[in-house]
Amino acid sequence: MKQYHVLIVDDEVHSIRGVQAGVNWDKFNISNVYTAHNLTSAQEVFLNNQVDLLLCDIEMPKGSGFDLLKWVRENYPDTEAIFLTCHSDFSYAKQALQLKSLNYLLKPVDYEELEEVIEEALEKIKKDQEVKNVEESYLELKKNHGEVLRQRFWLDLIQQVIPSDANEIAEHLEKHHVSYFESTTFLPVLFNVLRWKKEFTVHEEKVKLAALQKVMSEVISNNGINADVINLDTGYVLVIIPFLSPVDLNELTNKLDQYISQFSQNHSCDLCCYLGNRVGIQDVMSMVHKLIELDSNNVTISNQTILYKNEKKGLSSYPQFPSTEWANLMKSGQKEKFLDQLNNYFERWKTLDYITGQSLHLFYQDFLQQIFYVLQVKGIQANQVFSQNLLTEKPVKVLKSLCSLQDWIIFIVEVTMNQLHLPQEKGSVVDVVKQYIQNHLGEQRLTREDIANYVYLNPDYLTRIFKKQTGLSLSDYLQQQRIEYAKNLLVETSLPVSEVALAAGYSNFSYFSTIFKKSTELNPMEFRRLSLSTKKS
Repeated sequence: MKQYHVLIVDDEVHSIRGVQAGVNWDKFNISNVYTAHNLTSAQEVFLNNQVDLLLCDIEMPKGSGFDLLKWVRENYPDTEAIFLTCHSDFSYAKQALQLKSLNYLLKPVDYEELEEVIEEALEKIKKDQEVKNVEESYLELKKNHGEVLRQRFWLDLIQQVIPSDANEIAEHLEKHHVSYFESTTFLPVLFNVLRWKKEFTVHEEKVKLAALQKVMSEVISNNGINADVINLDTGYVLVIIPFLSPVDLNELTNKLDQYISQFSQNHSCDLCCYLGNRVGIQDVMSMVHKLIELDSNNVTISNQTILYKNEKKGLSSYPQFPSTEWANLMKSGQKEKFLDQLNNYFERWKTLDYITGQSLHLFYQDFLQQIFYVLQVKGIQANQVFSQNLLTEKPVKVLKSLCSLQDWIIFIVEVTMNQLHLPQEKGSVVDVVKQYIQNHLGEQRLTREDIANYVYLNPDYLTRIFKKQTGLSLSDYLQQQRIEYAKNLLVETSLPVSEVALAAGYSNFSYFSTIFKKSTELNPMEFRRLSLSTKKS
């Protein structure tokens, strides 16, 4: 239930004390009764506290009650006011009414009558708030409905549901209850996340993109720009800004760069913003598609704003690589030399002009052909090494940037040469697997296939190289790590044993106890007691 706050203002202390004592404040849910003796101290109360109801004398030194209520009406229009005065002069009553005072009571005050007036005032406050809430809800609903209609219109236009014809557009504007001046031009601004620096699920990525849309909506709103922010459902967030006057592109670009930098840091990603040209409404669809094409060919720039320019397209080619030499390095096991050459190749590639997204695809296809050739020469089938995800899921992400492709190519080389020469050195794919297991110990359904898919390897092949390098099968190693994790929880925390079992990835408590005893020759409780007693001694 709402709690109310009252301020009593009177230059006579005994009058304030009389009202304080004479009114049963509790029955009105009045939690605070503030007091003040002049206009200045009353203003201080308003500045530092919420005041729902003002009970005020009229004649006071250094500012009358009328002066105070005039100030309140200018600054706190929702506050109700009741005057308490010794004067029955009609001009006083008239002035009180003009200032929208709820009532005008003569001193000495009848406290029962005052309570009735207070009750009336609080009821009015309650009803006014209800009306205000309804109005605000209606305005918010109307605003949201208008935004939905505009977004639907822009989506239909960009997805070519609406033809880019002036008459068709005008018809659909009317249908969606959207209106713009004929002279209005539109500036499309496209945002795209190039890569996430952490591993996210599909759902988590969608949440992050929704956050980007929300951030851009707030940015637009906070800068007083009347624009629509649209999620294109393809990883793109589109902002369409209508203009009737010139735009300072440098200022807009600087602001966009600031927000891109903040978002990339807060959400662990690289993204870009593409700023189009101002165009008429019939050319918006074409301009948006040019920005999407600009993004698809941006494989070197991140975390900044790129302006669209009608320049010639880059050639869909890539620097020739020494295929014979690289094949020989792979076959002979000279991994470090090969990796150095790869890194130098990519660094040179980054300095070239007109790199396109298509050139990355061409290079990737030709490089895979090289990998498969070397494996075939060594009598190894590619599907015995790599999981099927190598050619499907991962490339969609890595082919968006030259840096991502470089990292991915190096990973493929590591996996290939590990299979060709089975090295024992640190930093191999086995270490990646160990870290992945460590990060997912609490997951009850963590399987061999899950682990293999994470490193894009065939499960049978991963099992072979893992046992070769560790002496343990994947399942034995996983169980060993879970037991070690459980042992640590038993000693370092006061969690119940059942919760320790769940945290270590075991949903069946009896099975956990059996496995634990088999590993330690003690059940979990015995292990905890022995460990703690040993620790104390």
